[in-house]
Amino acid sequence: MSVPPTLEINRPIYLLGDHHGYMGNVFDAIAKRSVRDAVILHVGDGEEGVYFGPSQFDELNEKFAKLNLLFLGIRGNHCDPKLFDGSIDLPNYKLLPDYTRLSVNGKSWLLIGGAISIDRIERLPGIDWWEEEEFQLRPELLTPADVLVTHSGPSWIGPQTSNGIVRMFADRESKFNTDLIAQLDEERKLHEEAFAIVHPKHWYLGHFHISQSLVHENCVTRILRVCELHKHID
Repeated sequence: MSVPPTLEINRPIYLLGDHHGYMGNVFDAIAKRSVRDAVILHVGDGEEGVYFGPSQFDELNEKFAKLNLLFLGIRGNHCDPKLFDGSIDLPNYKLLPDYTRLSVNGKSWLLIGGAISIDRIERLPGIDWWEEEEFQLRPELLTPADVLVTHSGPSWIGPQTSNGIVRMFADRESKFNTDLIAQLDEERKLHEEAFAIVHPKHWYLGHFHISQSLVHENCVTRILRVCELHKHID
């Protein structure tokens, strides 16, 4: 995997939680905060390839251009990974490959998408579920950064992998000799391995549909709820 180019950004940046295809809610959140002349960095699960795709990307680009906003999206678990290969690269709407780096007002950012869908057993391969959905740890692409942005995250924040809804889907999958809970635990450990190398001062993620923030090893770790818009401040 080649290293994606670094994007240079010199304006305010807002983090946006999962929106699952409901772009109207995104623009409502932007209007409520009167956000203009900024960057919107989406932490994944816009459901690109499920609820909307290339035929709508030009329209979205125009809408963000009217607000002088640059939308940057990383892949969530409910996104077609093929759309995040760098080919969706419009002036005001971009879907970014994993391990894209940003230079934001002089600070370094690293972006890595992907996660395991707990409800994959109910989804159709190639339609609304993809085998390539998982977080892919590439240690050779990891170097220190001030800010880390992922879709899922570590074990020290968010719900436990053994919670009730996960156990329900894990029980359904067990008939196929798969251990969903073990796979989720391993994925969160992979995020922690990335953290140990990157050692950021800020870490943003979504996926868990809650709003939560805590400090771990001097890193402010924050989960964004659905359509939550948070302005990053160093």
